Amino acid sequence: MSVILYSELRLLRNVSGLNFPSRIDNESADELLVKLDEVLSKRGFQLRRTRDLSSLEKLKLYEEGILTASILKHEHFSGVFTNENNLVVRVHGENHIEIYKNTKEKNLKDTFKEINELDDYLDDNIKYAFREDFGYLTSNPNYCGNALVAEVYLHLPAINYFGRDSLMNTLNRLGYSIGSLSTGDRAVGSIYKLSLDRTIGIDEDEYLSKLFNISREVEDIEEQNRKKLYLDEIIDLEDLVNRAFGILRNSRVIDEAEMIDKMSDLFLGIELSILKPKEKLDLVDCIKKFKNGHLQVERGALLDEKSRNILRANNIRKMMKEVF
Repeated sequence: MSVILYSELRLLRNVSGLNFPSRIDNESADELLVKLDEVLSKRGFQLRRTRDLSSLEKLKLYEEGILTASILKHEHFSGVFTNENNLVVRVHGENHIEIYKNTKEKNLKDTFKEINELDDYLDDNIKYAFREDFGYLTSNPNYCGNALVAEVYLHLPAINYFGRDSLMNTLNRLGYSIGSLSTGDRAVGSIYKLSLDRTIGIDEDEYLSKLFNISREVEDIEEQNRKKLYLDEIIDLEDLVNRAFGILRNSRVIDEAEMIDKMSDLFLGIELSILKPKEKLDLVDCIKKFKNGHLQVERGALLDEKSRNILRANNIRKMMKEVF
């Protein structure tokens, strides 16, 4: 069963002697970007200055997780570096430097080795803001210490069905943060983001081990709940799944949040063999394909909300005809 969808790892770094991006002057910001370009170009990275991107390019990179809201906020001096291995170095977002990668691999330590190797390379060329007694300094004090932020995204429809509060409270007491995926001001029920609350006083290896172990425990709980849902609540389950199928197969207008909700229910049905598609589908890839940004990039124009919702419904109907 597909419970752990993907993970995101970020290393946050700041340069000694410079104000944080929220207060840095344009000249100092540009000097750092130029310096990083000199250093990272030797490792095959390409710089994209935010101010030089078109609206559609920004939208595409935002949907891909390369740009962030803080990078866009500081677009007059921010930028991102990318390479062929899908490593991203964000510059002048919330911190001076953020090394980022997302992965569908469950072994977080392998992904960390990749970003840590790049961090060591940058450390040889740039003086980080670091104290022996406190660790790396970041714009958000909660992320000081090892300044590693790792988040695991989980698909938990069965836990959601039987009641999530007990699990959420337990995880919070154990020092983990878990919250539902949201789009705009609306929570999207069955996809959750799990992370550790504390980065101070814990090294990277222990941090990643804890997160990996707890995510596997949550995965086990979800799988048990799915079996219970199938065995004890089969009518409700079939109703849930077939309602989702009907909406996705027939709707003429559907917004992004409802699309994610119904895709979640649809994939629960696929994984419990209530629905049998002609080809293998991936929940994350399907959601990305029908999000607002992707639709507009594909169309090559910025669309109003109604146009997006109509286009999304049209594209989903085509997909449903092809795979079922």
